[in-house]
Amino acid sequence: MRGGAKAIGKDLGVRYVLEGSVQPSSAAVRVNARLIDAESGAELWAEQFDTPRVDLLQTQDEIVTRLARAMDVQLPEAEAARLKRTPAANPDAEDLALQCQAGVQTGGWAGKEADAGYRLCERALAADPNNARALTWLSAKFLFSVLWGLSADTKADLARADDLSSRAVVLDPNYGGAHSLKAAVLSVQGRLGESIAESERALALDPVTVIAVIFLAQDYLLLGQFEKSLDFLDKAIRLSPHDPDVYVWHQLKAADYFGLEQYDQAIESARRAIASNPGISPWPHFHLIAALAMGGHAAEAREALQSYLASVPTGPKTIAAWKAAAAPLAAAGTPRYVETLDRHYEGLRKAGMPEE
Repeated sequence: MRGGAKAIGKDLGVRYVLEGSVQPSSAAVRVNARLIDAESGAELWAEQFDTPRVDLLQTQDEIVTRLARAMDVQLPEAEAARLKRTPAANPDAEDLALQCQAGVQTGGWAGKEADAGYRLCERALAADPNNARALTWLSAKFLFSVLWGLSADTKADLARADDLSSRAVVLDPNYGGAHSLKAAVLSVQGRLGESIAESERALALDPVTVIAVIFLAQDYLLLGQFEKSLDFLDKAIRLSPHDPDVYVWHQLKAADYFGLEQYDQAIESARRAIASNPGISPWPHFHLIAALAMGGHAAEAREALQSYLASVPTGPKTIAAWKAAAAPLAAAGTPRYVETLDRHYEGLRKAGMPEE
């Protein structure tokens, strides 16, 4: 098979080949897939998908969507790796933007690897100020600093994210990723109806834009519709169970379960988020500490607080700091959502976090 892929690459100029097999049974369908470098024959990625065989057309759609999402993640990484192996003398803006996307995705939106990716977006825009991909992914730098309470100037960073994502949508109205980031900005601005419309537009353009599903979940979280938010998050996890963003999904699930006062489920989801990407976002710790305290696990809540303070040095250290970090979300959210924040602060107090 690998030799065949290499021959295809040589004969047709194909760079990558996706190959696999399907194994149906009475109750399920198993798909084995792998991505091959057509030039070298090397296997770049392999995964096994299992889906229930309830409705054949529905099963087919789910398999196609899951494979497409996997390629949406894997191809930028493969391109970035190829460009590092054989760098062009003058890499063009799209090459740099692809490397930026790969770095941000694998780096989890924040941290050293993601920051290196964002710098590549800046280089791409220096080469071409109208590169929609680079504008889109660079907007995430400023957006997530606001969402995760890491911004030194929330108003300025949100304005920067808005400008970049708005320019990307105008330059390439058919790029689902641009609509997704624009939706997230609108969400933080409290324009939830417009945000939902942008996310739905992103999915209409590209059904594998899973980030749009996530921002739909966030919008319904802010609306206080926790069950509907959970439905979107379960859909995202089903479509891409090994996604580099899975920790964000578990983090949002923790918030939804906390809103529903289902503290044991909130604890489990928060722990999954931390295990998937420790030390990046402070929010899973916010949910974990508060859920442990509100669920009657006082000693574990105090231990979780100490672990958070040691592992996320850039995160808020006081309840006042947490309130400042959550201010954009509180301003955007409904009273039902704001009430969940107040319960979080109560849990943090019980765990021993100082007010100031």
